[in-house]
Amino acid sequence: MQMKILMCSVPDGPLSNTLRSLLSHGNAGPYKPQAPFGILRVLSWMEKNGYDSDIYDIGNLRPSDETLIKNFKRTNPTVVGLSAPLSHCYPNVKRIIKILRELFPDIWIVVGGHLTGSSNVILRKTEADICVVGDGEIPFVKLLDYFKLHPTRRQLDHTGLHQIKGLAFIDENNKLKVTGNAEQLSASEMKYPDYDRLKAGLQKYGGDGELIHKFFYPIDNVAEYTVAGFDNFMRRADKYPKISKFYKKNMNKKIATIFTSMGCVARCTFCQRAAKGYVTYAPNDLESHIIDLKEKYNVGGVLLMDQNFGSNRKQGYEFAQLMKKHDFFWFPIGVRVVSTSYEDLKFYYEHNMLAIRYGFENGSQQMLDIMEKKYTKEDVYNVISNCKKVGISTVPVGLLFGMPGETEETIKESAAFTASLWYLMGYDWNTFYNPTWVIAIPGTPLYEYCQQIGVIGKTLDEEEDYLIYTSEFNNTYILRYINKTNASNKEVHYWHYLHRYAAKKAYRDLIIKNNKSIKNRLLQIYEQCIKESFKRLIYDINIGRKYRKNLKLILKIEWYTLISVKFLLSLSITFMPKAVLFPVIRVCANIRFFYLNIINKAEKGSKKSYLFDNRRVNSIDDLRISENRIAKTNRPIERSLRTVVMDNRKQMKPAITDEEIGLQILAQGQ
Repeated sequence: MQMKILMCSVPDGPLSNTLRSLLSHGNAGPYKPQAPFGILRVLSWMEKNGYDSDIYDIGNLRPSDETLIKNFKRTNPTVVGLSAPLSHCYPNVKRIIKILRELFPDIWIVVGGHLTGSSNVILRKTEADICVVGDGEIPFVKLLDYFKLHPTRRQLDHTGLHQIKGLAFIDENNKLKVTGNAEQLSASEMKYPDYDRLKAGLQKYGGDGELIHKFFYPIDNVAEYTVAGFDNFMRRADKYPKISKFYKKNMNKKIATIFTSMGCVARCTFCQRAAKGYVTYAPNDLESHIIDLKEKYNVGGVLLMDQNFGSNRKQGYEFAQLMKKHDFFWFPIGVRVVSTSYEDLKFYYEHNMLAIRYGFENGSQQMLDIMEKKYTKEDVYNVISNCKKVGISTVPVGLLFGMPGETEETIKESAAFTASLWYLMGYDWNTFYNPTWVIAIPGTPLYEYCQQIGVIGKTLDEEEDYLIYTSEFNNTYILRYINKTNASNKEVHYWHYLHRYAAKKAYRDLIIKNNKSIKNRLLQIYEQCIKESFKRLIYDINIGRKYRKNLKLILKIEWYTLISVKFLLSLSITFMPKAVLFPVIRVCANIRFFYLNIINKAEKGSKKSYLFDNRRVNSIDDLRISENRIAKTNRPIERSLRTVVMDNRKQMKPAITDEEIGLQILAQGQ
C-alpha cells in the first residue's frame, strides 16, 4: 500500500474563515499570514530522505469544516502530520483530529510543535497516535520508516516506537512514554523554506496560489502590519536618517520573515524551549534563499525571527555582510540583552541593520532573576544606550508581568526603569506599552509551578480546560488572567493601571530632573507629553468615528467620553505627588474591576471557561514563591523559579512510575 502523507498547519484561533477570524483570532490579535516554517523544514528533510507530501496550510487558509472534509477526502491520506506551533492551538488540533478520525479511522495522526509540551492531554483527550517533542525533522522521518512497516494504527508495534528519540505516546501498559530529546540536524542539513512547494499547496487546497504574496509585507503600507512592532519603528523613521533613506529607497519592495538559526541558549523559566541546542543555517543556503526572495518576491528587507540572534557572533557577522552584499535592510527581533556589544551594534549598523528588538521582559531585578534572564538592569540600560549612540532604533517593549513573586513594589520598580529607557531614547509618553501578562506554557518551570500550587489542576480534564481557556485569553483583558502571584485578582488588576501611570510620572520627573531651566522643562513637557497626548486624543476620536459610525448615538457619546477622560487622566494624574497619585489609581482601578466583574459574569455565566477567573489556591500555600525564599542567596541562578520548582518536587511525592517520569521529561523540556 502506497503511503500518502499530508502535512497540515494548525491555526491558533477561530478556524472558520469568517469576518471575526480575519479581524481577531485568539491570543494573537489581528490575523496576519505567516508561512508555516516548521512544516516546510520537515518537508525538506522528508524530501531528502525519499518521502513526498502534500502541504495543507490550514493555519492561513482557515477553511470551514465542510471544506476540510472535502479536501481530506480528496487527498485520502494514510499519514497526517499536524504542526501546532503554539499551546493556543489545542482546540483546533482536537477539532481537526475529530474530523480526520470520522473520515479515516485507521490512519496515523502525528502532532508536533510547542503544543506537545501537553502530550499527555493530546494523546488521551484526542485520538492522536503520537506526538513529536522538540525538533521534528529527524523523528518524523524515522516515524515514516516505521509506518512503512506498520501501514495502519491497528498494526501498532511499541518496540519500534521505543527506539525513536523525540516521541511521546501511550505505551503497551497504557502509560505515557517519552523517549527523550529529539536529534537535531546539523547546519549543513538545515534548509530554507521552499515557497514554490507552499504555493502549490495553496493552489491545490485553497484555489489561490497568490496568497503566497501575503507572507511578504509591502513596505509602502507597513503601518498595516504590526508584526514584531515593525510599524512602530517605521513611524519613528524621521528620528533616524538611515531608516528614512532605506524606507524611501525600497517603497516599492516587500519585507520577508526569515530565520538564520534554531533554538536558544537561554533557559527562561516562562518559555518553552523544546529544541535542546542552538543551530545556525549554512551561509551558502542562506544566500541562495536571499537571492530567491529578491528575484521572485521583490523583497528588499527582512524581519529576523531567530529566537536568539547574536549568540553566535561569527554567524551574526556573516549574516550582516550578506545583507550588505545584497543591499537588504534587516531588523532582528529575538535578541538577548547580553548578545550584542557596542562594537557588534556598530558593525551591524554599518551593514544595513536599521532596528533591533530585545526581550528584556521586566524592569525589576528580582523578577529578572525569577525569570532566570541572567543579566542585570544595568545590562539593559547599557545596551539601549549603545543603540542610541550607534543610531539604531529600538523600542524597549516585551514587558512580561504576573510571574510568581510579582508585587506592587516590583511593578513600581519596573515602571520607573521603563520610563528611564523611554527618556533615554527620546520617545514621548504616549508610546508606553501596556505589559503582557504571562501565560503558563506547558513544558516550562512556570507551568509545573502553577500545578504545584494548584492554579492549574493535574487531572486531564483540568489541564484540557486550561489549554482551552488560554486559547481564548486576550492579554488586554486582564480580568481573565490566571493569577500566579500572592496578590488577589483585584490587586493584579490595579497593577495593570499602576505600571502605566507610574511610568508616566517617572518620565515627567526625569524631564524636571534633567532640565535646570524652568523654560526647558515646560517645553519638554509640552513636546513629549502634552502635544503628543493631544495627537493621541485626535487619533482615538478618528478611530472611534471610523469603526463606530453605524452604532447608536449613545455609544458614540460613551466612546468619546471614555477617551476624553482617559486623556485628561493621562495628562494630569502624573503631576500629582505619589502620596496622592497611587491611591487615586487604586480607586480608579477598583471601580473598573467591579464594573468588569459584573460584565464578565453576565457574559460567561456558568460557562466552563469562566472557572479560572477567580480560582484561588486552597492548599500547599507554602509552596508559593516568597521574598524570603528568593532572598536565600544572591546568586541569580538560585533565585530562579526553576530552583523553587525543584525544591518543591523534593517536598512532594517523588516520581516512581514510568508515566510520572515521562511527565517530568516534558516539564523539563528545557
